[in-house]
Amino acid sequence: ESQGLLSEFVDYIKNRKMVVLEELAAEFGLRTQDVINRIHSLESAGRLSGVMDDRGKFIYVSEEEMKNVAAYISDRGRVSIAELARKSNELIDLTAPEMVKLSDEDLKAMDEEGEETAEVASAN
Repeated sequence: ESQGLLSEFVDYIKNRKMVVLEELAAEFGLRTQDVINRIHSLESAGRLSGVMDDRGKFIYVSEEEMKNVAAYISDRGRVSIAELARKSNELIDLTAPEMVKLSDEDLKAMDEEGEETAEVASAN
């Protein structure tokens, strides 16, 4: 079960891309310091990669995004921190993966199917 909870913790971070550490702690019933320690452990184990800022946020950076940043630095040679920060906004996608959006028609059809299922179940 603890392995499943750890996978859920990692997935939560990856799916949101940017998490507030206090909110992550509350979501999983942990102290903020325990969340920080867990993230550091997961980074050391190669299960997560990202940046923790001084405002209490962790930004997940995928392996592909890391490769893009490394390629940019390699191509440019010397890069200032300010230049890298500006370019990182292009190389690293900070938006969470899109959730599936259902149209009103889809929702209505699902409601109707639910009603039909309930009628069949009550008839049996």
